[in-house]
Amino acid sequence: MPDLDFLFYPRSIAIVGTSSQPDTYANRNFLLPLLAFRYPGRLYPVNPKHDEVLGLQCYPSVRDIPGTVDYVICSLPAKSVPQVMRDCAAARVKVAAVFSAGFSETGDDEDARLEREVADIARSGNVRLIGPNCLGVHCPPAGISLAGDIPRDSGRVSFISQSGGNARELILAGAQRQVLLNKLVSYGNAVDLNEADFMEYFAGDAGTEVIAGYIEGLKEPGRFPRALRLAADRKPVVLLKGGLTAAGTGAVQSHTAALAGSREMWDVLCRQAGAIQVEDMGDMLDTLLAFIMLELPRGRRVGMVGIGGGASVQAADDLERAGLLLPPFPTELRQELKEFVPAAGSGLRNPVDVAADVYWDAASFARTAEVVANWDGVDILLVMLNATATLRRGVNTMKAQLDALLDVGRSAGKPMAIVLKSGGIRRAEEMGAEVEGGCLEAGFPVFRSCSHAARSIDRMIAYHQKTEEKS
Repeated sequence: MPDLDFLFYPRSIAIVGTSSQPDTYANRNFLLPLLAFRYPGRLYPVNPKHDEVLGLQCYPSVRDIPGTVDYVICSLPAKSVPQVMRDCAAARVKVAAVFSAGFSETGDDEDARLEREVADIARSGNVRLIGPNCLGVHCPPAGISLAGDIPRDSGRVSFISQSGGNARELILAGAQRQVLLNKLVSYGNAVDLNEADFMEYFAGDAGTEVIAGYIEGLKEPGRFPRALRLAADRKPVVLLKGGLTAAGTGAVQSHTAALAGSREMWDVLCRQAGAIQVEDMGDMLDTLLAFIMLELPRGRRVGMVGIGGGASVQAADDLERAGLLLPPFPTELRQELKEFVPAAGSGLRNPVDVAADVYWDAASFARTAEVVANWDGVDILLVMLNATATLRRGVNTMKAQLDALLDVGRSAGKPMAIVLKSGGIRRAEEMGAEVEGGCLEAGFPVFRSCSHAARSIDRMIAYHQKTEEKS
């Protein structure tokens, strides 16, 4: 496995193309986030027009920086990049990330030639190259970030992304939902370091417990399947493939000039390796949430509690379609529920559809969840909250419900997840966003629909079942 620690833990970083104006690409994407994260190494702005940038001494070129530079970020027009690579080679830089676009992804022969020139200069100077057309590295444990307005905490997920936009989305959305990253690399056109290198590295990286990836095409189609099998044998690997349709393949060519490959080939590759495929970035985030926040249940039997007959029917369909089980409650369990849940306006099988009086009383609703969780016939507890219905009562009602449910989850002895329905109504979504943070911080995952929860939980259970079968 390749040793890429020098990439994720550089002792010094130079940013070529910084400016005294704060709101430039180089400053906004790289320098300001590094300052916000208090990067502990040496930072070198590079611009021949400035002596100082944001309080830091600025240098005319990479060659002019005293001492060793481990990592260079280049944010200059494409035609200026070859000279930057020559400077990196002369300064014995270990790795460079080229943010600049305008290379082979344009489809122009001259731009593709320019990309090969940059790669040749880097290779001859022993400079490893990320990109071009990429964001480079995000590594909170090293104080390196591509977004300065997120928690500095490090997580357990590492992400490989051919797309800079998808990389930034996972950083921001993940921070909002407590899916914190250990490492991330946006690698763009992958003229040197590519998805196989990073997959192999993350397979052996002690800080990475779950690997995620957005991949458009394979630079080394003969090597990547081996790297994927190696990684998936050790850790969950969650992948989103871009370019699986005719239209998507065309878009891939203009984005990173990658060869997209067929859906059938990709399906076989993931199935043989044991990797988990997802449909979009939201689906990826839900799946990662299940892996990092849910304890592995003993089996697939779900006990569900919520309100609304139609919602309960739909939930039952969603759970069964995902391969989860909803065992009917025995008579004695239903009798226990009847002691405080009125028969009128409720359903006491599985899912439990409680009456309104019970739902709006936090203690009674939590007691319902506790009775279900205590039954030995279920392996996981799923509780559905309806933010739309709560709009008339206010956010404090939902906060009280969640506080009571968290106590149940802590003492249940089995995993608990929350489904927070908002029906696409803006005010309900805002209310849900206001309360879900406390639930996530307490270690209980929150999903925005039962189908999302069911699909993510199924993937988590299926992965661990296959892992046990292999061993």
